[in-house]
Amino acid sequence: MNILHITLGFLPAAAWGGPVQIVYNNAKELIRRGHRVTVYCTNLLDKHHKIRPHTFEDMVDGIRVVYFDAWRIPFWRGTLGPVWCPDLPSQLRRELPSFDVVHLNGYRSLMNLQVVSALGNAHPPLVVQPHGAMPVIVNSFFVKRLYDRLLGRRELGRAQAFIALQESEREQIRAHGVPAEKITVIPNGLDPSNYNLNVQAGIFRRRYDISTDKKLLLFLGRINRKKGVDMLIEAFARLRDMNAILVIAGPDDGQLDEVKTLIARRNLAGRVILTGLLTGDDVLNAYRDADLFVLPARTDTFPTTIMEACLMSVPMVITESVEIAHLLKDRAAEVVPFDATSFAEAMRRVLSDADLSRKYQAGCAELMREAFSITATVDRLEQLYRELLARNVTADR
Repeated sequence: MNILHITLGFLPAAAWGGPVQIVYNNAKELIRRGHRVTVYCTNLLDKHHKIRPHTFEDMVDGIRVVYFDAWRIPFWRGTLGPVWCPDLPSQLRRELPSFDVVHLNGYRSLMNLQVVSALGNAHPPLVVQPHGAMPVIVNSFFVKRLYDRLLGRRELGRAQAFIALQESEREQIRAHGVPAEKITVIPNGLDPSNYNLNVQAGIFRRRYDISTDKKLLLFLGRINRKKGVDMLIEAFARLRDMNAILVIAGPDDGQLDEVKTLIARRNLAGRVILTGLLTGDDVLNAYRDADLFVLPARTDTFPTTIMEACLMSVPMVITESVEIAHLLKDRAAEVVPFDATSFAEAMRRVLSDADLSRKYQAGCAELMREAFSITATVDRLEQLYRELLARNVTADR
């Protein structure tokens, strides 16, 4: 099959979060199985910078990637705001007939609307994978509701299939009027071969001057209200009696100033390290040296960071608002309500109990084999693509 993925950003633009890695992992496995994969994305490195000016094409580990020049509103207060790719329509006119399947990643995207408009009633089946973007939560409530009312039906109406990461997301998609029979649940998977698992212990601690006698708590992700870093600061402030350092690793996504203010207000300047975005082996070095991975999310669907923490066998404390929390509870993580006191108590519990920490490390390895397998993910993805192609062939007869 010749497959086209549409996504906001792609490597090296890791600042756009989990979907970047998920598209990469799935594409690599599809190519290993003999398929061709092209990714269309913007040329945005982050909210304020471009990878390169103008539209350009590159190869990333066997994946053909077209980075489209993006027009955006520079001072938009949310994560990014509307993005328009002026070169995308002409590229779609030239290449769309050559693709067997078109796979949209994300929702409420003008880029996706450009693809839907170009498809019209053409034959390539369209798959939509929202990656947790369907609910109206956290930021830009009015804009999201306005989009749903004016443009959402157009984006969703053309799709033959939707991918939910778990049952809760299936219900979120159904809430937008999508028939249940169009929705397939396919969990994310991670391919260990895409990671350098031989990184040595101590590299991250030495880089940031963190002594080995200190417990290292790691948050890794975008710094925004959805991820709950503000609550994490309040929880960590309750661990003053512990010899611990909190590392907050990730790009600013609208909340960094608030987080810095909270750190100063709680007198934590010497105990919290803000690294900015980490990429490549720097991410794995951080996991390798961490005693605990923390995700205090107000809401999250299927975080890639949880799979990475499992890959690196790091015990976790997460909130029950993470929609795969049930997979990890009492197996690889403490799962608690979104509450600073509860979160602090859970962090203290894991950091103080060596047996519990070892239990969660072993659970991480089990989850990587049983729940987060890239092989199982792409098996299901291939099956969905083939079913859609078979339906199209039948419809043409």
